[in-house]
Amino acid sequence: MELLKVKTINEMKEIIDHAFSHLKLATEKISIDEAMERVLAADIVSTVNVPHFNRSVVDGYAVKLTDVQGASNAIPGFLRIIGEVPMGKATDLVLNQGETAYVPTGGMIPAGTEAMVMIEYTEKLGDRDLAVYCNAGANENMMLIGDDVSIGEVVLKAGHFLRPQDLGVLSALGHLQVEVYRRPRLQIISTGDESVPPGTIPQLGEIVDINQAALSAVAKRFGTEIVSKSYVRDDFETIKNAVDRGLKTSDLVILSGGSSMGEKGYTVTVIDSLGQVLLHGLSIKPGKPTILGKVDGKPVVGLPGQPVSAIIIFMVMLREFTALYYGRDLYKYKTVQGRLMENVHAAPGRRTFQTVEITEVDGQIEVRPTHGKSGMI
Repeated sequence: MELLKVKTINEMKEIIDHAFSHLKLATEKISIDEAMERVLAADIVSTVNVPHFNRSVVDGYAVKLTDVQGASNAIPGFLRIIGEVPMGKATDLVLNQGETAYVPTGGMIPAGTEAMVMIEYTEKLGDRDLAVYCNAGANENMMLIGDDVSIGEVVLKAGHFLRPQDLGVLSALGHLQVEVYRRPRLQIISTGDESVPPGTIPQLGEIVDINQAALSAVAKRFGTEIVSKSYVRDDFETIKNAVDRGLKTSDLVILSGGSSMGEKGYTVTVIDSLGQVLLHGLSIKPGKPTILGKVDGKPVVGLPGQPVSAIIIFMVMLREFTALYYGRDLYKYKTVQGRLMENVHAAPGRRTFQTVEITEVDGQIEVRPTHGKSGMI
């Protein structure tokens, strides 16, 4: 098969959206202990109020507003202490005019309380009397029933990417299990007679494969699950069988190496024999000889064998597939803005991805290109 017309990244996105619009992820219920960085498959609707009682957010004294109106260091308000609220216990204290009660942080506020005054602005005068040296506003330093979450409220929507604070919310609501989308499953196949697994001492002409380790890390960063990793030699039938097996257990098969037009670039012919080649060649540097195919409705991606090219293309393409699977772009790139300290040569007609070194000098970000070939890691 001849090299197809080279596509732009935007054209690649259109191909992915059109050819794989049918892709959907199954869902599963998991413990919230395992839910970090997973994606919700259903809305979380609260069946409780948080908090479920009026509570204080400071160590201090419960007051009526008129009792502390205009209070200051020069003219304090004087109140009678009627008791204190035990931590973690309900209270039946009722606050009347001219009265106050001590409430610890998180403690239940007595009925009739209109504000809480921090203990730092008060002074006990014996066991029964209190001087208050500041004014207070309505409901100041208080959380009322349902202030944080109320019954019937949609707290987290389907498609939400779960963060540490979200797991805290789920705990408060009693959702110890949540329904999430199952992670997309990937199979990574390294091809090439010259590749040997890490830990092997290479003979002359052999190369220790680093792509599987790097690509697996990229895949995990993008919220996918590696089903298996394997090495196959440059042989049409061997590669074809590996792809066929991978499609039975995976949502997406990745082939590293064999995407060029060289004599032993079998990836494109394997995909063509099993399904359809959608793309062979991207207008991108590095990573031009990229392949995208569709077999049994599933994507098969052929990455360049050179490490830098493989990593960059994998990040670009996998981001598109995870956005398609989840219905939104969850894994945005982190960016910084700095001063480019050298000119960067861009290949005409190709989007250039340039590796750089970023340093901070005297409070300014300096960006320097790292000059190396795509085979250098």
